[in-house]
Amino acid sequence: MMMKIGLDIGTGFVKCVSDYGAVRFPSIYVRRIHGLWTEKATEAVGSKASSLLDTMGATAISPIIRGKPDSRYYKQVDMLLAETMRQVRGLAKAPADTDAKLRIVVGLPYHAFGYRESMVRVIQKALSVEACTVVAQASGTLVDLDLESAIVVSIGQGTTEIVVIDDMEIIDGESSRWASDFVTRKIGRYAHLDTDLLHKNHDVCHRYARIMAENLSREIHDVSGQYGNRYAIALSGGGLLIPGMRERLAAKLKEFKVVVPDDPVMSNANGLYKLAE
Repeated sequence: MMMKIGLDIGTGFVKCVSDYGAVRFPSIYVRRIHGLWTEKATEAVGSKASSLLDTMGATAISPIIRGKPDSRYYKQVDMLLAETMRQVRGLAKAPADTDAKLRIVVGLPYHAFGYRESMVRVIQKALSVEACTVVAQASGTLVDLDLESAIVVSIGQGTTEIVVIDDMEIIDGESSRWASDFVTRKIGRYAHLDTDLLHKNHDVCHRYARIMAENLSREIHDVSGQYGNRYAIALSGGGLLIPGMRERLAAKLKEFKVVVPDDPVMSNANGLYKLAE
């Protein structure tokens, strides 16, 4: 039996679409020392880790930095991959075949594409993988939209991908630092984990979303202008959940045809799964 998986391991969240369904959880690791009287520690990733953030003695790590595993935290990346598979198998209506081989398509940011061989090695070491292919994250959004050409703008927590794809071939791109953390860090280091918190800070989000949209749109115009402004703009990514971001960015791009997937957060993973199929 072969299980197919589309995997997008972001700075903020792990997004995965599989034969059994979709999972999404925080891309975070927490280690907690229980007290000075004992050396025993609690380790956790994902949602359990985020629930420990505010507890006594907790330290947090983001194992994925701007799209690639931090070389200091390969153990934590392995834990994120193991948690992904635990949740995927938990979705199975019948007991999942734990010996099933995996066919995985992973998305990487444009600037991190040179690390694709390293990512394949990490995944093959952690999981039983029959085939692992690494593609640009932006390809997932395009496939999810059933398009073959566009400028994909995927707003993540660590980077925003601006990638030109023509007839499913990547011809140009950049990974912009104008990403979600520019806004969310004004509220708190891990504010991106709680959309309710972002909405409670509606005014702050709108204020900084305006600045980010203005600067990001300038970069999009620069890239598009190099290709005669002939491509539609495909927007995706969790950054579109920030209050005010989607509206302000669309207003700055009103001269373009702008398309947005039904689920912009899971769009990359949805498309990567279709590629795995």
